[in-house]
Amino acid sequence: MKEKTKLQTKLTALAVTLFAAAVLPTGHVKAALQSNPNTQYKTQYDPTTWMTQIRQIETSGNAMGLSETLETTSLIATSESNGIDVHMMKSTEYGAIAILSASGYGNPQTLQSSAVKTTTGNKTGIYFSGSIMEWVAGGLSGNIFDGVNSRYFDTYSGSQASARIGDALGSASTTNPGCAGWHSASYSAWVGSSNPYFSHGEGGLFSFYRYYASYIGCARGVAVVGAGL
Repeated sequence: MKEKTKLQTKLTALAVTLFAAAVLPTGHVKAALQSNPNTQYKTQYDPTTWMTQIRQIETSGNAMGLSETLETTSLIATSESNGIDVHMMKSTEYGAIAILSASGYGNPQTLQSSAVKTTTGNKTGIYFSGSIMEWVAGGLSGNIFDGVNSRYFDTYSGSQASARIGDALGSASTTNPGCAGWHSASYSAWVGSSNPYFSHGEGGLFSFYRYYASYIGCARGVAVVGAGL
Protein backbone atom coordinates (compact mmCIF):
# COMPACT_ATOMS: atom_id res chain seq x y z
CA MET A 1 0.00 0.00 0.00
CA LYS A 2 2.83 2.38 0.85
CA GLU A 3 4.62 1.72 -2.46
CA LYS A 4 1.37 2.15 -4.39
CA THR A 5 0.72 5.49 -2.69
CA LYS A 6 4.22 6.73 -3.60
CA LEU A 7 3.73 5.80 -7.24
CA GLN A 8 0.30 7.43 -7.36
CA THR A 9 1.79 10.61 -5.87
CA LYS A 10 4.56 10.68 -8.51
CA LEU A 11 2.12 10.15 -11.37
CA THR A 12 -0.25 12.81 -10.03
CA ALA A 13 2.57 15.34 -9.80
CA LEU A 14 3.70 14.37 -13.29
CA ALA A 15 0.21 14.81 -14.71
CA VAL A 16 0.01 18.33 -13.29
CA THR A 17 3.42 19.14 -14.77
CA LEU A 18 2.51 17.82 -18.20
CA PHE A 19 -0.80 19.68 -18.18
CA ALA A 20 0.99 22.92 -17.38
CA ALA A 21 3.48 22.33 -20.18
CA ALA A 22 0.65 21.65 -22.61
CA VAL A 23 -1.38 24.78 -21.89
CA LEU A 24 1.43 27.34 -21.63
CA PRO A 25 1.75 29.35 -24.87
CA THR A 26 4.94 28.27 -26.61
CA GLY A 27 5.41 31.70 -28.15
CA HIS A 28 6.10 33.15 -24.69
CA VAL A 29 7.57 30.19 -22.83
CA LYS A 30 10.49 28.71 -24.73
CA ALA A 31 10.74 25.87 -22.22
CA ALA A 32 7.60 24.41 -23.81
CA LEU A 33 9.40 23.77 -27.11
CA GLN A 34 9.61 20.05 -26.31
CA SER A 35 6.16 19.77 -27.94
CA ASN A 36 7.76 20.55 -31.31
CA PRO A 37 9.74 17.60 -32.73
CA ASN A 38 11.94 19.90 -34.80
CA THR A 39 13.51 21.48 -31.70
CA GLN A 40 14.70 18.25 -30.11
CA TYR A 41 18.27 16.98 -29.74
CA LYS A 42 20.06 19.92 -31.38
CA THR A 43 22.00 21.10 -28.33
CA GLN A 44 24.27 18.71 -26.44
CA TYR A 45 26.33 19.04 -23.25
CA ASP A 46 27.82 16.91 -20.52
CA PRO A 47 25.44 16.20 -17.58
CA THR A 48 26.85 18.78 -15.16
CA THR A 49 26.55 21.53 -17.76
CA TRP A 50 22.97 20.51 -18.46
CA MET A 51 22.18 20.70 -14.75
CA THR A 52 23.42 24.31 -14.56
CA GLN A 53 22.04 25.47 -17.91
CA ILE A 54 18.53 24.17 -17.24
CA ARG A 55 18.42 25.70 -13.75
CA GLN A 56 19.45 29.04 -15.30
CA ILE A 57 16.23 29.09 -17.38
CA GLU A 58 14.52 30.31 -14.22
CA THR A 59 16.80 33.34 -13.78
CA SER A 60 16.67 36.90 -15.07
CA GLY A 61 17.27 37.34 -18.81
CA ASN A 62 16.67 33.70 -19.69
CA ALA A 63 13.89 31.80 -21.46
CA MET A 64 11.15 32.08 -18.82
CA GLY A 65 11.71 35.76 -18.12
CA LEU A 66 11.76 35.32 -14.35
CA SER A 67 13.92 37.24 -11.88
CA GLU A 68 15.11 34.38 -9.67
CA THR A 69 18.67 34.32 -8.32
CA LEU A 70 20.50 31.02 -7.78
CA GLU A 71 23.26 30.12 -5.36
CA THR A 72 26.26 29.38 -7.59
CA THR A 73 27.16 25.86 -6.41
CA SER A 74 23.99 24.31 -5.00
CA LEU A 75 21.72 25.94 -7.65
CA ILE A 76 19.07 26.59 -4.99
CA ALA A 77 17.05 29.79 -5.42
CA THR A 78 18.22 32.55 -3.08
CA SER A 79 15.42 35.07 -3.58
CA GLU A 80 11.73 34.78 -2.69
CA SER A 81 10.08 31.77 -4.32
CA ASN A 82 8.25 32.48 -7.57
CA GLY A 83 6.28 29.22 -7.42
CA ILE A 84 8.17 27.71 -10.38
CA ASP A 85 10.99 25.19 -10.24
CA VAL A 86 12.88 24.38 -13.45
CA HIS A 87 15.39 21.55 -13.35
CA MET A 88 17.04 18.81 -15.36
CA MET A 89 14.75 15.80 -15.68
CA LYS A 90 15.44 13.33 -12.86
CA SER A 91 15.56 9.60 -13.50
CA THR A 92 12.30 9.11 -11.59
CA GLU A 93 10.60 11.78 -13.72
CA TYR A 94 11.76 10.15 -16.95
CA GLY A 95 10.62 6.79 -15.61
CA ALA A 96 7.15 8.03 -14.75
CA ILE A 97 6.71 9.36 -18.30
CA ALA A 98 8.00 6.13 -19.86
CA ILE A 99 5.77 3.91 -17.71
CA LEU A 100 2.74 6.11 -18.35
CA SER A 101 3.39 5.86 -22.09
CA ALA A 102 3.29 2.06 -21.87
CA SER A 103 0.01 2.05 -19.93
CA GLY A 104 -3.55 2.25 -21.17
CA TYR A 105 -3.29 6.04 -20.96
CA GLY A 106 -0.31 6.23 -23.32
CA ASN A 107 0.86 4.93 -26.65
CA PRO A 108 -0.57 1.44 -27.26
CA GLN A 109 2.30 0.66 -29.66
CA THR A 110 6.02 0.61 -29.09
CA LEU A 111 7.64 3.96 -29.74
CA GLN A 112 9.67 2.64 -32.67
CA SER A 113 6.62 1.47 -34.62
CA SER A 114 4.44 4.52 -34.00
CA ALA A 115 3.72 6.94 -36.82
CA VAL A 116 4.15 9.84 -34.38
CA LYS A 117 6.95 9.14 -31.90
CA THR A 118 5.36 10.48 -28.73
CA THR A 119 4.29 8.98 -25.43
CA THR A 120 0.66 9.05 -26.56
CA GLY A 121 1.07 8.25 -30.25
CA ASN A 122 -0.26 11.66 -31.27
CA LYS A 123 0.93 15.28 -31.28
CA THR A 124 -0.26 15.96 -27.71
CA GLY A 125 2.35 13.64 -26.24
CA ILE A 126 6.01 14.09 -25.35
CA TYR A 127 8.38 13.50 -28.25
CA PHE A 128 11.10 10.86 -28.06
CA SER A 129 13.36 9.62 -30.84
CA GLY A 130 13.69 6.08 -29.53
CA SER A 131 17.31 6.05 -30.70
CA ILE A 132 19.11 9.10 -29.22
CA MET A 133 20.56 9.00 -25.69
CA GLU A 134 19.29 11.52 -23.17
CA TRP A 135 20.92 12.39 -19.87
CA VAL A 136 18.78 12.19 -16.76
CA ALA A 137 19.65 13.64 -13.37
CA GLY A 138 20.53 10.40 -11.66
CA GLY A 139 23.48 8.13 -11.04
CA LEU A 140 25.95 6.67 -8.59
CA SER A 141 25.78 8.17 -5.10
CA GLY A 142 28.77 10.35 -4.22
CA ASN A 143 29.95 10.50 -7.84
CA ILE A 144 27.52 12.87 -9.57
CA PHE A 145 26.64 16.59 -9.57
CA ASP A 146 29.16 17.62 -6.96
CA GLY A 147 27.84 20.42 -4.74
CA VAL A 148 24.37 20.56 -6.33
CA ASN A 149 21.49 20.29 -3.86
CA SER A 150 20.29 16.68 -3.73
CA ARG A 151 16.68 17.66 -4.45
CA TYR A 152 17.67 17.93 -8.12
CA PHE A 153 18.93 14.40 -8.76
CA ASP A 154 18.34 10.77 -7.81
CA THR A 155 21.13 8.64 -6.37
CA TYR A 156 21.75 4.90 -6.57
CA SER A 157 24.24 2.37 -5.28
CA GLY A 158 26.29 0.15 -7.60
CA SER A 159 23.55 -2.48 -7.48
CA GLN A 160 20.33 -2.64 -9.48
CA ALA A 161 18.61 -3.44 -6.20
CA SER A 162 18.76 0.30 -5.47
CA ALA A 163 16.30 1.09 -8.28
CA ARG A 164 13.48 3.38 -7.16
CA ILE A 165 9.73 3.04 -7.59
CA GLY A 166 8.68 4.42 -10.96
CA ASP A 167 12.15 5.15 -12.38
CA ALA A 168 11.93 2.56 -15.24
CA LEU A 169 15.28 1.10 -14.14
CA GLY A 170 15.98 -2.15 -12.27
CA SER A 171 16.55 -5.63 -13.59
CA ALA A 172 14.27 -8.21 -15.10
CA SER A 173 14.70 -10.60 -12.17
CA THR A 174 11.89 -11.79 -9.91
CA THR A 175 13.65 -10.35 -6.84
CA ASN A 176 13.83 -6.86 -8.33
CA PRO A 177 11.25 -6.59 -11.12
CA GLY A 178 12.28 -3.55 -13.15
CA CYS A 179 11.82 -2.36 -16.73
CA ALA A 180 14.94 -3.85 -18.31
CA GLY A 181 14.12 -4.95 -21.85
CA TRP A 182 10.63 -3.45 -21.97
CA HIS A 183 9.35 -2.70 -25.49
CA SER A 184 12.45 -4.29 -27.02
CA ALA A 185 14.85 -1.93 -25.21
CA SER A 186 18.43 -2.63 -26.22
CA TYR A 187 20.42 -1.67 -23.10
CA SER A 188 20.20 -2.05 -19.33
CA ALA A 189 23.70 -1.10 -18.13
CA TRP A 190 23.99 -0.05 -14.48
CA VAL A 191 26.16 2.83 -13.25
CA GLY A 192 29.60 2.35 -11.68
CA SER A 193 32.49 4.49 -10.48
CA SER A 194 33.95 4.98 -13.98
CA ASN A 195 30.58 5.66 -15.61
CA PRO A 196 28.42 7.16 -12.86
CA TYR A 197 25.70 8.99 -14.84
CA PHE A 198 22.50 7.45 -16.22
CA SER A 199 21.13 8.05 -19.69
CA HIS A 200 17.91 6.83 -21.29
CA GLY A 201 16.43 6.47 -24.73
CA GLU A 202 19.33 5.11 -26.77
CA GLY A 203 17.96 1.85 -28.13
CA GLY A 204 14.36 2.46 -27.09
CA LEU A 205 12.29 4.38 -24.56
CA PHE A 206 13.09 1.85 -21.79
CA SER A 207 16.80 1.53 -22.53
CA PHE A 208 19.14 2.81 -19.84
CA TYR A 209 22.88 3.09 -19.98
CA ARG A 210 25.87 4.45 -18.03
CA TYR A 211 28.30 7.13 -19.18
CA TYR A 212 31.24 9.08 -17.83
CA ALA A 213 31.04 12.73 -16.75
CA SER A 214 32.53 14.33 -19.87
CA TYR A 215 30.38 12.47 -22.40
CA ILE A 216 28.23 14.77 -24.56
CA GLY A 217 24.52 14.15 -25.01
CA CYS A 218 20.99 15.56 -24.88
CA ALA A 219 18.76 16.31 -21.88
CA ARG A 220 15.36 17.72 -20.98
CA GLY A 221 14.13 20.25 -18.50
CA VAL A 222 11.10 19.91 -16.24
CA ALA A 223 9.04 22.87 -15.02
CA VAL A 224 7.14 22.24 -11.79
CA VAL A 225 4.51 24.81 -10.86
CA GLY A 226 3.26 25.15 -7.30
CA ALA A 227 3.28 27.29 -4.19
CA GLY A 228 6.18 27.05 -1.77
CA LEU A 229 8.80 25.68 -4.16
